[in-house]
Amino acid sequence: MTTWLHTHTPATAATLRPPAPAAEIHAVQHALGHVLPGDLLEWWSLMDGVNGERDHHTAFTLPGTYFPLPVRQVRQTWASLTEHPAEHCCRRGAHQHAAGTTTAGFCTALLPICQAHGGAVLAIDLRPGTEHGRVMEWVPRTGARRSIWANIEALLTDTAQRLDQRDSRCGTPPRPGDPVIRDGALTWT
Repeated sequence: MTTWLHTHTPATAATLRPPAPAAEIHAVQHALGHVLPGDLLEWWSLMDGVNGERDHHTAFTLPGTYFPLPVRQVRQTWASLTEHPAEHCCRRGAHQHAAGTTTAGFCTALLPICQAHGGAVLAIDLRPGTEHGRVMEWVPRTGARRSIWANIEALLTDTAQRLDQRDSRCGTPPRPGDPVIRDGALTWT
């Protein structure tokens, strides 16, 4: 995916941050009190989110226009969102619902990894259960629901496949969810 971005969208590739510092990753694990999924740790070993603050028009986004957060910002966003935990799930230090379950508020076991401009986040569900590690989509005022991605690996694989398919579809009109290149930058329809 990184090679594709450097080749086709140099403006977007320039927003990728180097690997996340180990100290920042440790701080996230310590704050949450959870072991993080291996695919998330592997992703952070390749890139520490994006520099989207300077020019959000060219920054790398995942489908749905979610900006990967730097690990330091992951911790800050989690701390902010967990100030008012989902009452029906987060009680007495335990979670009343299994991973992958819809929540009306923000569950403290959701780890935000990407954020959209409107405040919605993609989060990794760290609650126990068979869907531990699932990517959830949390939207203010409506809560969290399952995304189409079972985990980080599925999210990144889907993104890479969409980028590869763009090359094979040159000359045809983009469909919803397709990547588009404008002025050396990646956007999504």
